[in-house]
Order: sequence, then C-alpha cells, then structure tokens
Amino acid sequence: MKHSFTIMAKFNAEELLQAYAAGERNFRGSDLMGLSLFDTNLSDADFSESTLENAYLPYCQLNRIQATAANLRHSELGDAQLYQANLAAAEENAYLPYCQLNRIQATAANLRHSELGDAQLYQANLAAADLEGASLVRANLRTANLERANLRDANLQGADLRYANLRQANLQGANLQQANLERADLTEAQVQRCNFFRATGVDLSAAVCDRTTIYPDGYFYP
Repeated sequence: MKHSFTIMAKFNAEELLQAYAAGERNFRGSDLMGLSLFDTNLSDADFSESTLENAYLPYCQLNRIQATAANLRHSELGDAQLYQANLAAAEENAYLPYCQLNRIQATAANLRHSELGDAQLYQANLAAADLEGASLVRANLRTANLERANLRDANLQGADLRYANLRQANLQGANLQQANLERADLTEAQVQRCNFFRATGVDLSAAVCDRTTIYPDGYFYP
C-alpha cells in the first residue's frame, strides 16, 4: 500500500526574495526555518502552514500576510509591521516586541509565552487566542477583541485596554497593574489571583472575582 506525504518546499533568503520580486506570493506550506531578513517587504504573501521557526525578521513589512497555522516558535519579528495579518492558529513562543499588529486577525492563535511588549494591537482580533504567560507590557490593546482568550499569568502591566472585549476571558493570575481598562467589558471574565493594583477604569461588577483578586483602589471583595 502506498502512503502519500507532503515535502515542504524549502527556501533560503535569496530564493524567497527572488520569487517574491518575480510576483510570487504563494509560499504556503514552505520550510523557512531560520530565515533571516532585515527591513524587507513581504506584504500580501501567504505563509499558511509554513515553518518559520527561529526566523529572524525584524523591521520587515508583513502587512496582510496569511500565516494560518504557521510555526512561529522562537521567531523574532521585533518592530515588524503586520497590519491586518492573519495569524490564526499560529504557534507559540513568538518574539514580537514593538510590532505593528493593528487589526491583526489572530483568532485562536497559540501565542503562549510570546513576547509582545509595547506591541500595537489596536482593534486586534484575538478571540479565543492562547496568550498564557505572554508578556504584553504597555501593549496597545485598545478596542481589541479578547473574548474567551486565555490570558492566564499574562503580564499586562501598563497595557492600554480601553474599550477592549474581555468577556469570558481567563485572566487568572494576570498582572494588570497600572493598566487602563476604561470601558473594557469584563463580563464573566475569570479574575482570580489577578492583580489590578493601580489599574484605572476597572469595572468588575460582572467579573468572576474571589478573595485572591487584588482589587484597584476603591474596590473591596463583598
């Protein structure tokens, strides 16, 4: 009996740039492990189901890329632009500090323990994303959709969460010190062991709290 299997097309940096310059945008299922590019435009490319593990892509223009189910483990995309990129079901441990991720589509993305400090995530769709243990220090998450997201033990210190949708999110053990949660929706959010010290605009009236929740000034456990 014959067995079918797929061999991933492998590209080095030079081959990828040549193909992109020639008009190719479909790199779906490619082996790009360890790819190293700096300040390069790869906008509108399709990297879905590709391996980008250990890729080094700082300052790259990756606007509107498709990276559904891509392996981004230990990749470095610091200061990259990923406007309206699709990272749905992407893999964990990505290094994305200071990245431009406004309006990114990352529903159910696996970004556990990823570095997203100071990232721009305005209106990002992170519904049901797994961000457990992720660093989102000072991240701009204003009006982001984090409904049912797993933010357990995430560091959101100083984050801008104004008008964010955090309905049914798991925030157990998360650090939200000095975060701005003005008009954020925390309905049915799990906030046990969550630290809201010096956070502003917090409305926990519909959240799931207990005596382990560290409340902001003016809040007391009933």
